[in-house]
Amino acid sequence: MELSEVDEGTLLAGVSVVVPTFDEAGNIGELVDRLARLLDPELSEIVIVDDSADDTALVASTRAALLPHRITVVHRETPVGGLSGAVLVGMELATQPWVVVMDGDLQHPPEDLPRMIGAARDRGADIVVASRHLDGGSAGGLDGLLRRIVSAASTVAARAMFPRRLRDCTDPMTGFFAVRRETLVLDSMHPQGFKILLEVLLRHRLSLIEVPFVFGTRTAGVSKATFANGAAYLRQLVALRLRVPAGIG
Repeated sequence: MELSEVDEGTLLAGVSVVVPTFDEAGNIGELVDRLARLLDPELSEIVIVDDSADDTALVASTRAALLPHRITVVHRETPVGGLSGAVLVGMELATQPWVVVMDGDLQHPPEDLPRMIGAARDRGADIVVASRHLDGGSAGGLDGLLRRIVSAASTVAARAMFPRRLRDCTDPMTGFFAVRRETLVLDSMHPQGFKILLEVLLRHRLSLIEVPFVFGTRTAGVSKATFANGAAYLRQLVALRLRVPAGIG
């Protein structure tokens, strides 16, 4: 099945879904089940890269054993690069033409995948970003007013530092996107912290489109956002600014 054949009601082919996880034992089983209902078991795969101290990897492996899908679960004892480093490991393991990156907490709806891949196919894009800031999207699932303010300020800071490279991206803070595997130069990325999309967009020249999505409400576990994550994000912005020539920022 070619990607051009993907349509509503058709199982997705040619897709590697990369899910970085950190203490998501209460969510990962449902996520795997919902993804399995969308993905062709022979022509797509799920790659879970886990940095947890809980039973996330065990839950994921147990659920995977009950399904006909290709599901790889990697548990890292040393979480080099944090969430972004986990995504990079997943990208290295991905075997399909499209790599979808999404969180393991169910706040990124798996059911949006067909729409994302379909939009990229129809418009010939290299990357499709699921944005909370387009008409029809929402960041309502963010926990509390403070997180919403921090997220908005982080978006403004990124777009201010890289006005040209991010001019077509309304939501560079999102962790929900799909990218053509062949466009990625993995050795060019030096991820740290949470914001892998910034690394992808600023290290590559990609044709980008966006689709709206509604950021869901967490039902199990707790948010992993901390002040340390915020400090890592600021360090990442500075590092990227130093490496991306000012004339093309």
